Amino acid sequence: MDDAPVSEKHARILLKYKPVCICNAIKHPRVAEAIARGARSVEDVARETGCTSGSCHGERCVPVILEMLDGKR
Repeated sequence: MDDAPVSEKHARILLKYKPVCICNAIKHPRVAEAIARGARSVEDVARETGCTSGSCHGERCVPVILEMLDGKR
């Protein structure tokens, strides 16, 4: 059983649905998996996930990806 406080459980659940790349509907877990498999740059993440290839050309997702690569998200 998960002994984490309710707010932490909710945060983890919500993270599954959090978009990183809005244009391509790529969610947080997909990017996190790419980073866990060895992606170390925005370009690596883009190759693995398709992020940055939408209509905004990464304007929205690059800052989020950089934070994830830095371990801030």
